Order: sequence, then structure tokens, then C-alpha cells
Amino acid sequence: MAWHTNHNILIQGIHTPLAQYYLPRMVAYGTEIIGGVSAGGGGETLDGIPIFDLVMEAKAQVGEITTSLIFVEPFEVLDAAFEAIAAGIKQLIIVSAGVPPLDMVRLLCQAQQEEVQILGPGSSGLVIPGQLWLGTSFVNHFQPGEVALLSRFSSLSQEVAILLNQAGLGQSYVVDVGNADLPGSHFAQWLHYLDQDPQTKAIALLGRYGSQEEIDLIPLIRDQIQTPVVTYLCGSHAPIQRSCYDAGTIIANQLSYCISDTYTPAEMHSAFKREKLAFGRSLKEIPTLIKKALQPPRSRSRRPKNSPTTP
Repeated sequence: MAWHTNHNILIQGIHTPLAQYYLPRMVAYGTEIIGGVSAGGGGETLDGIPIFDLVMEAKAQVGEITTSLIFVEPFEVLDAAFEAIAAGIKQLIIVSAGVPPLDMVRLLCQAQQEEVQILGPGSSGLVIPGQLWLGTSFVNHFQPGEVALLSRFSSLSQEVAILLNQAGLGQSYVVDVGNADLPGSHFAQWLHYLDQDPQTKAIALLGRYGSQEEIDLIPLIRDQIQTPVVTYLCGSHAPIQRSCYDAGTIIANQLSYCISDTYTPAEMHSAFKREKLAFGRSLKEIPTLIKKALQPPRSRSRRPKNSPTTP
């Protein structure tokens, strides 16, 4: 998994209210947005950005496009993504939430065949503080540094960023994978990516209780990720017999939730502690755990067994 960052970025659905709100703010932040797509809007401009009717027309005019931000209506996401993939775009950030599950199945199959990376749906995007803003996060609380924030929830990333800033710890990456039941990319993929990033010295993994994916990450963090990872899971006080998914996802997947099928907060906490992995029980613990993880290991002088001790 390799994400190119601030180079030749397109917005699909540039005339949607959300895109119009964030476009000038992303540009002012330094994001290189070179065009937008809106059917029927070809030939117009928005904040100095040219608009095209089709992605292929945009490519013909501005050249190769590395990343597309998709703001269209949920039922239009599949067509927009297929259009971007056909134009050779290899990175898609789907801001739109509520994409039909069967549409996501088709999109993920096509993306795998074409080696296309997807962030979302329902993602607030990706931020490299001080350099790049892709999506709908509010970047006021993010400061350049060495701690990556990997989360399902944009608001949680902002809360943690405030606490890290107060502790003198900035952020290298802020990534929101979205809270969709069928995501384009998973925590595991991003952990591998951030583990290879030279600027990232520690990772704050912000997940949720009751999720199988977070449990499945334990052997990965323990055995494969060299960068220190501090995990925090939200929802410890939510009733475990109730679903936190949206109604459409529950119905579409015919999910049945009961206590026996869900990990309790105590069980998930114990699973991380059993493997001696850094785990925060509250947000306020995260900066302390990050600082501890960043400390160089103490050198211990070892003496051979049965050697005499020094009096």
C-alpha cells in the first residue's frame, strides 16, 4: 500500500455543498487540487478550479491525476469511482457515507483487480499537518509532529490531537478509515503503511469496543509492526447488547447482535494487556503512553549466570 500525497488531486461532485465548503479551505492549506467534475458543469470554474463534465475530460486537460476525492450522493458513488478507475486514478477517498453495500462489493472487486487504493466510504479523509488536507476534517487542532492518528472517527482524532499538543506531541499523519461496514481499507493496511513512514515514530490507534477487527490486530501489532502503537477503544459505556451500526447496514447484512457475539470492554482490554500491548483506558492516558513508548529502551548490563556479584 503506497499513497502519493499532494500531487494532482481531483474532486468529483465539486458542486455539492460539502465540496464547495471544503474546497477553498483545502486549497488555502496548500492542497494541490487541479480540477473538479460535475455533470453539466463543464467549462465553469469554482474558486479558480476548472470544472469538467467527465473525469476523462479532466485528465485530457490537466494530465495524470493521482487522487480523487468523491463527494457525490451515496447511490452515485459506484459510477463515480468506476469512472475514476477507468481514467487510471489509483487513489480514491470516498467522503460520501451510506454507500449501498452491494455497490461497495462491486467497487472493492474492481479496485482489487486494478490495484486501486480506497479510503472510505464515510471517511473524513487524510491530513498531513502543515502540508496536506484531503477531506472534511477540521485541521485547526492538528500540528506537525511524529505521532500518527489512525481512527474510525474524525472527532476522536481531533480530541486526541488536542491532548497530544498539550503534551508537546504533534502529528505526522491523521487518517480516518471511516465507520462503514465494508471499508475500502482497513486498520491493518494503514498500520503497515505508517510503520514504513520515516516521519512517524508512534501510532495512536483509535478504534471501538465490540469490534472483531480490533481484536484481530493484536498479533499484527505484536509481531509485525515495529513502530510503537498505543490503542484506545471508545464506547466502553455503550450497552453491548445494542448495535452501533446504522439501520441500513444492519438490514443489508442481516446482522443479529447479542451479548454472546460481542466482546465486552473488559474482555478486549484483557486481550491487549495479555500481550503487553499499550492500551489506554481513557483519552487522557494516550499522551503519557505515547511518551513512554517513545523513550529509548534502557540498556541493561547482563552478567553470566552463576557469576559472582559485586559486593
